[in-house]
Amino acid sequence: MNESKNPSGFYFVLPLLAGVVVFVLIPAAMAVGLSFCQWSFTKPPQWVGLFNYRRILGVGCQGPDPLFWQALGNTLLIAAVVPLQVAGSFMLARFLSRRSGWRQFLRLIVFIPTLVSPVALYIMWRWVFNADFGLISQLLQQVGLSGPAWLEDPAWSKPAVMIVIFWETVGSFQMLFFLAGLRQIPQQLYDMALLDGLNIWQRTRVVYWPWLKNLSFFNLCLGLLGAMQGGFEIAYIMTGGGPLRSTTTLSFFLFENSFQWQRVGYAAAVGMLMFMLVLPLLFFAGVFRGRQWRN
Repeated sequence: MNESKNPSGFYFVLPLLAGVVVFVLIPAAMAVGLSFCQWSFTKPPQWVGLFNYRRILGVGCQGPDPLFWQALGNTLLIAAVVPLQVAGSFMLARFLSRRSGWRQFLRLIVFIPTLVSPVALYIMWRWVFNADFGLISQLLQQVGLSGPAWLEDPAWSKPAVMIVIFWETVGSFQMLFFLAGLRQIPQQLYDMALLDGLNIWQRTRVVYWPWLKNLSFFNLCLGLLGAMQGGFEIAYIMTGGGPLRSTTTLSFFLFENSFQWQRVGYAAAVGMLMFMLVLPLLFFAGVFRGRQWRN
């Protein structure tokens, strides 16, 4: 006997599908089309073929766009923080994995930066790094030292941004993923490692790494994805992309082309190149997530 299929399930997911089509697929298709055009908000789009891509890469033109490559270099430098952030998230999760009242409270404290609006966080850090009356400068003055111009000196602006990003992300969802992964390790392995007298580094290599290897790579890909696509808020609020464009990221460069310089087609081409850069990371993140679930 044939069973009739109830289509009610499709109706429940229809609003979600409609939202994906309207707010994701259609804008993505429009961005692909605009990347082959020149368009400002005051003039209709004009087809230029691959000119925007050639201008960015310097193929058949007077040379590559130095602003794009500078923004790419800044973005990659920020992405270099991700391995340290993943390692910090693991160590923090290991410290907070034991069940005790004060550690549960500390987990909430550590997770607060993820819950607070990034705008509020970056305004706070802008005050912390202020060369005249910031918290760091005030502390250094108490011991007779003068602090650097963190946000006004290109040599110090990048380290300042990297410090903020590390602080913001080390206790984020990746720490929660590690906490969940640590709970899956059998208690017998911990006990055997302690009986054998293994130190923390040996326990990490023998006990933690085999169980958390795929999760670690997944968190690494996830962090790199965020670094390659992010950086706009911190550049816009803390530094304005400066000084001397030392903190301009790809996302901030895309914003400049779209809304400040009204080179929408060029910005769309930048967005397509950003997508091509993160596409392998999306693939590997899916692979490692699948392996972690199967294990």
